[in-house]
Amino acid sequence: MKSDYFTATGLWIERKHNREGHPITYTVWKPHTSCSFTDTKKALKFISWPKGTPTGDSLRDWFASFVDKDAKAEPATVNKAQIVAEGFGPEAHEEPNENTKMIT
Repeated sequence: MKSDYFTATGLWIERKHNREGHPITYTVWKPHTSCSFTDTKKALKFISWPKGTPTGDSLRDWFASFVDKDAKAEPATVNKAQIVAEGFGPEAHEEPNENTKMIT
C-alpha cells in the first residue's frame, strides 16, 4: 500500500500500512535520530513540536486526518475454536506416520 509522508524543516514522518504485525506504523526522523511508533500520542511526544506553530498545527491535522482510516485498519478477531476444529485442512489432522511401513 502507498505510504503517506509529512515533511517539515528537520522532520520527516512516514505512515505505513503493514500487511503483518501492527496495521499502521509511523517512522519519525529528526536530526541524528529516528524511531518507529504505532501510537500517534507517543510519536507526538517524540517529535515535541509545539502546538501554536504553523508546523505543529499542520502536523496534528495530518495525524487527525487518518483517525477514520486507522479505525478500519484494526486486525480482525480470530476464532480459535474454529481453527482448532478445522485447522489448515484435513491433512493437518492426520498423523504423518500412520500410513508408513517400517523396514526391518
